[in-house]
Order: sequence, then structure tokens, then C-alpha cells
Amino acid sequence: MFIFVGCAGGGTSSMFCQRLVKEINEYDENLRAVFDDVSHVFQKRLSYGSHYDLVFAYGAAGDIRPYNAFDFGQLFDAVLIAPQVSYLKAYVEEMLAKYPSMVMDLPGRLFGVMDTERAYVMLLDLLINLDMRRGYQSQLLSASKGTDKDMEIYVAGAGSQEIYWKNMFKYLEQENIRYCVTSYSLENLYDFKPKEDFDVRFIFGQISVLSENDFARVARRIDGFLVNASSIGALRSRREWLEAYDIPYIKFDDAHVKKDLKNGNFVQQEEKIWDFLEKVQMKTEYTHEKSVSRFEQKEMAKQKTALFGLISWEEN
Repeated sequence: MFIFVGCAGGGTSSMFCQRLVKEINEYDENLRAVFDDVSHVFQKRLSYGSHYDLVFAYGAAGDIRPYNAFDFGQLFDAVLIAPQVSYLKAYVEEMLAKYPSMVMDLPGRLFGVMDTERAYVMLLDLLINLDMRRGYQSQLLSASKGTDKDMEIYVAGAGSQEIYWKNMFKYLEQENIRYCVTSYSLENLYDFKPKEDFDVRFIFGQISVLSENDFARVARRIDGFLVNASSIGALRSRREWLEAYDIPYIKFDDAHVKKDLKNGNFVQQEEKIWDFLEKVQMKTEYTHEKSVSRFEQKEMAKQKTALFGLISWEEN
């Protein structure tokens, strides 16, 4: 079981988790527990999950945002909110509403005096019904790329007001394709509330801003890449990422486009984009969520190591 304890900045939740883990490991021979900061828990979730019964992560409650709610919601069975940030509970519940995670307050007196013996008793009560509730909700909720799902296309190295895209949007309107246009940021990628229904969302941005650390989150939303010729250089260093997640991409601009636009002949470009959208649509309908270990987790070192002298894991 994975449990996130969130406070203002991670300091007091770290102390609380440390003492709670010590209590569990010293007095309950049936359970093995470990704690770590939330970033390391994400990186090592497979290793921690296979070695320990209870994995506590500490951090800032306010760090749960729309763009990483998927990560928190898929990993953590429970999210415990420290009393000094109890005002964030409603916000966290909203962020995790689509996921089978239980969000609850830590009692102020319990957290303030660091009464880990009482905390452990409370935790055991939580464990009794948590698996049942989470299992039930997991059957109802899903958040994968293949189940939402209108298409979301990243347009790299171009602007929506360029003549190429003005012509392309006009063509899509003629074909009764509903589209919307936004600019890229990781926050906007997830925190997006369109006023009208759409079939395709075109997200304009530079491919150079996509980092390896964030690409797992990008890959959960983006169904395909349209790359301007000016961004081919930046694409080369990231092509492996797209291929790892099986995300299709094409170069949408070439040496003939300006000439075609000048002569009023845009048909080839229309057909090219149409064929690409059809290909992407097929993939989004029949492809399941894909996880790539390079981007999404790191294994613990295979050695016996102590963490603050409290716990250890054996060599494999």
C-alpha cells in the first residue's frame, strides 16, 4: 500500500513518516514499512512495492496539480492531509476525483504531538476498508489516453495564425471536424475545460520545451505530433521518446508548401493531415495505456542499505 502524507513543504510530514515507520517496523512483525520523499517513491515504486507492505511518501500537499494528478491517483491508495494545510483538502479531492484514492485529514492533535502509536492504530482502521473501497472505485474510474477520448495533437514549431494553419482549419471546418486550439504548458495540457465539444485539440508549442523528466505525462495525453521543418533538429533528440511510447509523428511542412499556398493548391497538404488524423484516430481507439520504464520508474540499487538506521532491504 502506498500512502502520501502532505504538509506545507514536506518537513513535518517527513518527521511524522519517519516516526511512524519506526513504530511499525519495531512493533509489528507482520508488516514491513519504508518512507521516502514523494519524488523518490515515484521513481522506485516498483522496487518499493515489491519489498514493502506499506510505503509512505512525504511532500507538499499543494504539489498535487492537474498535470500530475494521474500519477498520484494511480499510485497512492491514501492521501493524508496535515492539519496546517487542511484548507487544501477540498482542492486535493478535486484533483483526485477521477481516481480511486482516499483523501482524508490527519487529526491536528495526533499530528501535532507526533503520537505515532495512535497514528498506527488509526492506520490499521484505515487499512480494513481501504482495499475494498479502492477496488470498487477502480472498476468505475479510468484515466487512460485511450478512454477519454478526443484526439490531442501537438503542433511543434508553428503558430496557429500562420497561413498554413488558417488554410488547414478552414479545410477541417468544411469537413465538419470540430477543433480547438491551445498553447502548450504541462499545466494546460491537463487542466483544460473546453466550452464546446471538439474532435481534435491542436496544441501549439516548441518541441524543445519537452523534457525527458516530463515526457511520461506528455505521452499520456498527446496522441500524435505534427512537426514543422524548423523543429526537425529538436525532434531528432526526442524521436526515441515518441517511438518508445508508440506515438505517431510526421513533418507537416516541406519545400513545396509556400509554392502550393501561393498557387492556391493546398490539396496535398489537406490529404496529408487528413491521413495522419485517421491514423491517429485508429491508434487512440485500439491502443491501451503504455508504460515505459525508462521514463516512469527506477530500480533501487541491489545492495543492503539502511535508511536513517530504521529499515533495510536485502540484495536480490
